[in-house]
Amino acid sequence: MADETKAVEKTEKAKTRRTYRNDQWTEEDVKAKKAALTLAEVPAGWVKLADVSTACRANGIPVSKFVRAFGGDRGMNAPIAPEFRFVYVGRTRYCPPEALTTGIAKLKDPSFLKTTRVHKPKADKPAKTAKAEATPVPEGRRVAVRPQS
Repeated sequence: MADETKAVEKTEKAKTRRTYRNDQWTEEDVKAKKAALTLAEVPAGWVKLADVSTACRANGIPVSKFVRAFGGDRGMNAPIAPEFRFVYVGRTRYCPPEALTTGIAKLKDPSFLKTTRVHKPKADKPAKTAKAEATPVPEGRRVAVRPQS
């Protein structure tokens, strides 16, 4: 009996499917997207993403805003603007030099990447019933009585 439970636990641990932000993405989709973004050598003038994120921090821009601009951490979404595209060379990501100039200027704009939130309309409160109006409201202050020791 103990061997069967160990076998079940082992098969549950064997499920190593990575979780992604979007449930429709599969491991193959992510690998294909990375293969499409991978180059053999760095394009001329391109800078590391780490350098751009350092420039973002120096300018008071949250790095999360920069990550959203270039399509998420793995780049699975489309970049917001051409200066935010990136490529992989090995395990390092590079982006065009415009990301340090026009990209930083766009990210500094408070309206850039601003999402508008749609609020739900407030529900109408039900009308008071006759029973609720008939309950007496105690007058005065409520005081806790403590037993004397």
